[in-house]
Amino acid sequence: MKETLRREIHPEVRIIDAAKGLVDYVASDETLDYYQEVIRVSGWKFTNFSKNSPFVDSHDYSSIGKLLGKVVDFRLESGKLIERVQWAKDEPDTFASWGWKMVLGGFLKAVSVGFYPTRLASRWDADKTAWMQQLKELGLHEEDGVRCVYIEQEQLELSACIIGANPNALARAYKAGALNDEDLDKISLKIAKAKTATAAMPSAGAAFATRRAQLAILMEVQRSL
Repeated sequence: MKETLRREIHPEVRIIDAAKGLVDYVASDETLDYYQEVIRVSGWKFTNFSKNSPFVDSHDYSSIGKLLGKVVDFRLESGKLIERVQWAKDEPDTFASWGWKMVLGGFLKAVSVGFYPTRLASRWDADKTAWMQQLKELGLHEEDGVRCVYIEQEQLELSACIIGANPNALARAYKAGALNDEDLDKISLKIAKAKTATAAMPSAGAAFATRRAQLAILMEVQRSL
């Protein structure tokens, strides 16, 4: 099985058309990331991604509720992979509608790209030819601590980071009025249900566990205010 990787979080965002929910994100560039790795922008491939192009919440594919929209365009520009997303913002009481409010309020900016590598060069390669060539092209040196350069990679999805899992982000959006009391209650309930879902638990016990989880989330948000 091919390993799915997630790199790196980019907070560059530009709203193109608020009425249509269109936003441009910088999905990837050639920065040496905190894994001490570089992804070559010229190596991005979209063979399967172009057929579906999902935009999801925090690399979570567990349900259709985590689908936030779709990537409608992608391009390589000035050493960056730029992707245009259309948010599914018009369905009420969904992560997509709440996420869109946070985008408009300036509280949700970061995206992360999910992919699997198809060609790479690393400092541990027996034949150092490709490795040294990549470092030269990037203007880097082995003493910079570079571990790996991804030369070609297939994109699987693009993720918004983070809608539900960050109490501080929710608190800031709530405090600024991007989210209201009803939004916060429904978001916390959705997160709690996802955390406590289990077929083995009796319905009464599941409801109690969900309510406890929801209260814990709301308390975390309150502490962050």
